Amino acid sequence: MKLFELKNRYEKELKDLYSKSEIDRIFYWIAEQILDKPESILRLALEEEWREFDEKKNQFLFKLILLKEQKPIQYILGETEFYGMKFFVNESVLIPRPETEELVEWILKYTENGKLKIIDIGMGSGCIPIVLKRNLSEAEIFALDFSEKALETAQNNAEFHQTEIQFLQNDFLNMNFDTLPSFDIIVSNPPYIAEKEKEQMSENVLKYEPHSALFVPNDDPLIFYKRLIELAQNKLKPNGKMYMEINQNLAKETEELFQKSFENVEIKKDISGNFRMIKIIK
Repeated sequence: MKLFELKNRYEKELKDLYSKSEIDRIFYWIAEQILDKPESILRLALEEEWREFDEKKNQFLFKLILLKEQKPIQYILGETEFYGMKFFVNESVLIPRPETEELVEWILKYTENGKLKIIDIGMGSGCIPIVLKRNLSEAEIFALDFSEKALETAQNNAEFHQTEIQFLQNDFLNMNFDTLPSFDIIVSNPPYIAEKEKEQMSENVLKYEPHSALFVPNDDPLIFYKRLIELAQNKLKPNGKMYMEINQNLAKETEELFQKSFENVEIKKDISGNFRMIKIIK
């Protein structure tokens, strides 16, 4: 069998779901993982007869079935890239987005390496605390999530990247903050999508990504930000900073909520021109 035969089958069966360039990229991601060879080599081997292509054909076809079911490629591969680093992902954690990379970049731009205490609320895969630790080696990093499976995933990623993170499992909305130390920086990408917004979202997100990390009640869409304000009031040091992702559709409401408790509040646009981040200084 030749590799181009498998590639043609991907193009034929996925053409209604993805563009040709997307299929090309997806195919080579999968081929790299299955065949353990770089894309540059595989592109040169498209017309060659390799026994390996026959032996591993079923792996390609199984992943094709998952793609047709609209399972995200990151979950199919079990990994993704964030801030130039590989992270293991599964259906217990959100797939890291480019907007979250922008949030991390914003933090690092204004943070010098030193003896800081930083906590990430709702760590998911652990991408935020691990990247922060890799760039702020002297900082003591904490990461909290209520999900045991997310905690396992984040711990695996921390071990893979040889980063020391203090992981905490607790229900942020109901926990007692007295057990926590005081922090120089609090960061969070909390759930912020109202249930009524589901109809605007793609099927692959709704079907596969964890709803507990995405959605909040229609009648209280800022519930996590209210709790983050309580955390900042109790555990953020004077002149400490808090960075968060926000719902672009509720940017003004979120800004006004924080302005009731803090004087220094800044909202920031992402690369697409949407207000997607907020920072407060205590």
